[in-house]
Amino acid sequence: MDTISIAGIKVPKSKLGNNSGSLGSDLVETDSTIRNLQNILYPLLESRPVLLVGDAGVGKNALIYYINFKRNHPTARFSFNEDTLPEDLIGSYRLLLDGKGFAWGDGPLTSAVRSGASFVADEMNLCPPHIIKRFSTVYESNYLELIEGDGTRIHGAEGFNFIGTQNPSEGFEGRKPLPFDITRYYSTVFIDPHTPDEILFILGKLYPNMDTDILKSCIRISLETETKVVSGSLGKGDLEKYHFNIRNLKKLCNRILALKADQPELRFRELWNFYVEPFRKEDDRNSQIELLLKETGLKSKPNLPEPKFEVHKGSLFCNDKEIHITNENTAKEILSSVPMPLKLREFAEKVYSAVQFKENVLIEYSEEQDPQLILPLFTEISGVPLEAVHLCKGIHTADIIGALKPIAGSQVGWVDGPLTKGIREGGNILITNLEAAGAELVEKLNMLTDDARALVLPPESSEDKPLSLKEDSRIFALKLFRKTKSTPTISRAFRNRFTSVLFPELEDIATLKEILNFYLPEGDLVSKMAEFHTKIKDLAKKRTIGSANLMPYTFGLSNLLQWKDHILRYADESLGKEGLREIALRGGKIAYSNQVSDPGERKELERILEFSLSGIEIVSDFFQTLEDKKKKTLTPSTEIEKKRWWDPELHKREPLTGKAELKNSGRELREGLEINTPETGGQRKEGPDAWYGQETRGNMGQGEPAGGGGAWGYRTEELYKAFLAKRRILWEYTIQTSIKEFKEVFGRSLEEVELNLERLFDPEIDINRMYRSEGSRIDTRKYISFLSGKGDSKVFDKTTIDKDEEKLKGVEVAFLVSKSRRIFNFEYSVATLSAMLSSAHILDEHDVNFSVTAYSDRMNRKDRIDLVQVKRMDEYFDSKKEEEMFDSIRSDWQGDSIEEYQLLEQIESYFSPEAQTKILVMISDFRGQRGKTEIEHEIQSRDNKRLKAEILKHSNKNYVFLGVGLGRRYIAEHLFPDSIQITSENFYNMPNLIGAELGRLILTHHSSR
Repeated sequence: MDTISIAGIKVPKSKLGNNSGSLGSDLVETDSTIRNLQNILYPLLESRPVLLVGDAGVGKNALIYYINFKRNHPTARFSFNEDTLPEDLIGSYRLLLDGKGFAWGDGPLTSAVRSGASFVADEMNLCPPHIIKRFSTVYESNYLELIEGDGTRIHGAEGFNFIGTQNPSEGFEGRKPLPFDITRYYSTVFIDPHTPDEILFILGKLYPNMDTDILKSCIRISLETETKVVSGSLGKGDLEKYHFNIRNLKKLCNRILALKADQPELRFRELWNFYVEPFRKEDDRNSQIELLLKETGLKSKPNLPEPKFEVHKGSLFCNDKEIHITNENTAKEILSSVPMPLKLREFAEKVYSAVQFKENVLIEYSEEQDPQLILPLFTEISGVPLEAVHLCKGIHTADIIGALKPIAGSQVGWVDGPLTKGIREGGNILITNLEAAGAELVEKLNMLTDDARALVLPPESSEDKPLSLKEDSRIFALKLFRKTKSTPTISRAFRNRFTSVLFPELEDIATLKEILNFYLPEGDLVSKMAEFHTKIKDLAKKRTIGSANLMPYTFGLSNLLQWKDHILRYADESLGKEGLREIALRGGKIAYSNQVSDPGERKELERILEFSLSGIEIVSDFFQTLEDKKKKTLTPSTEIEKKRWWDPELHKREPLTGKAELKNSGRELREGLEINTPETGGQRKEGPDAWYGQETRGNMGQGEPAGGGGAWGYRTEELYKAFLAKRRILWEYTIQTSIKEFKEVFGRSLEEVELNLERLFDPEIDINRMYRSEGSRIDTRKYISFLSGKGDSKVFDKTTIDKDEEKLKGVEVAFLVSKSRRIFNFEYSVATLSAMLSSAHILDEHDVNFSVTAYSDRMNRKDRIDLVQVKRMDEYFDSKKEEEMFDSIRSDWQGDSIEEYQLLEQIESYFSPEAQTKILVMISDFRGQRGKTEIEHEIQSRDNKRLKAEILKHSNKNYVFLGVGLGRRYIAEHLFPDSIQITSENFYNMPNLIGAELGRLILTHHSSR
């Protein structure tokens, strides 16, 4: 048998042949790549299934393509998503072309099992586990039973491998952790990102003509950007998820080499497109600009020449960009039909850069903007066909890819969806409303948007080979900016497959006038229209109008264009100047004031409009100029200069002087708390408070450690006096920081926790299989039964994918938080704060009622329990309440511990009468009123015995308990049926730990009734 060496391992050559072309051939073998290849190859050679887990862009699929390229073996890759169904993988029946019979069509998995190809289950953890279990025999016993077909059993042919790839479930939208009863059959390989040296080695091999110093600089920029994104100092509060890896660097290197952008000014431009352009916030952009200036050696952002367009010899030129076009006249007509102020020309240049280098383009915009205005410049100007795919919530994958449908009367056949149709035509694909569809559809485009540039069709299409994009085809996608966390967005893995370009803000007076002047003659009318538009936007933003509305009024560019359209339609010379004013007034009312609900506000806006238009001067040749504009043609720009079109001398600037002082760095918060008590003789204090630490070790062998609220150490008169002299007054048992400072340090961690908790609390996807007598997709098996007389006419597949929003109805969570000074230290205070804030956000977003109650013996009298209602069960949670919660939990920790069993004697008072599933979370060290030396004595103490009895009693009444123990003494697990322990080593993961347990408890104990 012929073999080939891959990563030092002899691998048999395949006789089947490679079907993936050159995919994987450019993989560079670094140390980590060799290690990953070995980890994959050994189980593959043993015919074991493999699961590759790693961040976006680390090369999971590339490793498989490389192995199969080297051994000349075929690869069958299928992108999993949330609405993947068994027949998508196994196969289905289809009608013969003559309509007189049926034939079984293997799905990609069945085909791979038969032929011996490698089957790659791409993004496997996007698929519901109960669907994966349909083909469990494949990864358990290497055979597949065709219960959807004729019931035959197919054993895996020689060479067959099952390989799953997935992003981690943490931090990636839509991903769920696969249960152990699935993963235990796999050899799991975690693919780590490349080190900086490896990235340099890889890019040096791929781009040997690239200057090494420039390459190192680009790598530093990419790594520092990703580090800042991960740490939260970049993109914080943006609500979008960003990711920068070797994919971005490859695109950057392609541009720098092809555009000869090795000079600092041009390099800065391309670096901007990848590492500044995606960010929306001005602070983020300024931070990135500073990084780029440092790496390029420039003193300020270079002033590059304005973009110019020229159609010449079958190409559209935009400065140094060249786009192939099929029809020069069509291109000139499109160019002449779109207003192009400077902001839109600069935007167009960025998009053309991505188009030239075959990059997928993601255009992001706010709801006030209208990118449709300029889209033909990119999607149609090349002359290739355009297919638009409009997404929405609830749309099925089959609706955009294709399905079996009635054709030509009574016949049934495969009908392409718009996405498949666009690929076949070899044109551009425009995907709109990307944010409206969930991961169940968007992630289906993974294979289409990466290097494979192909789409796998379902078996009923009768096509077993992936459908590939043509050379000139480009993918454009439109996505609204995300405004709230409850709004869905794309995963950072999917975003990383696109080049993001932000649609510019066009709301300044100068730009608005330039756009209007494209359609209307210059003069007072254009100026007044732009001024009124800006005025009414400002009134809406300040809530001067619409103050009684839940949401403010929104006026965007579309309003102004609608106003312009009305004037263009009805303006006529016979009406005269006064008639033109009336038309403009009427158009302004239609476009703006008519949508205002309050009659008084509407009347005031109309008064402002009338006043604005009353003094306009209409130039004498207005109507003639208007007629000329309707007949305008393209005037080609001057010949593009073949030489360099920038002058470095023009870009020199004086260096900035001074540097902003860094404030609220969080250093003090990171260092913990300072309670200035005297030393107790040991090497260190127990936490920040030697007197109320959990186990004071500084007693040098004297005294009784843990004998009371804390340990005294040397009980000398001097030490006691020192303690009394330096003891802080009660109110100083507080974390001395604001919520703003807290979020500056821990904000990014909280966001990641909230994302993970969202995943845990989200209900499972429900795939409902229904059949009706009417519809658009025909289920072949039902149709066969109908034709044979053994079934009814319900042959239309009405499968829906839903998330039951009512699944969590009736769940209530009550948090009881101990605030005794004994456990007041940095780790546990921060852990409690972050857990409360992150849990509050997620529980609130999923309409789960919750309360937070703090308890202690505040005055240390041993005769009372002080309960502080931080948040009631029926209280609305908003930013104000969040700040109140923060202030309440961070302060006032001076109370003593209590007998905690008493808290449960009136447990029903923590929940509402409507609660169905009642979960009580207790956060404490559970050491009772008096800490003891030995943990066994604390577990068996009177306090804890009674607490355990109360927990058991109420558990039998269907209350659900979660004990969260603080400190190194694992007591909670002996008291509660479910518990977690927080120590100084894992305190930063407390929100995740609580979230995971809450999610599990809810899914275990709650059912909608």
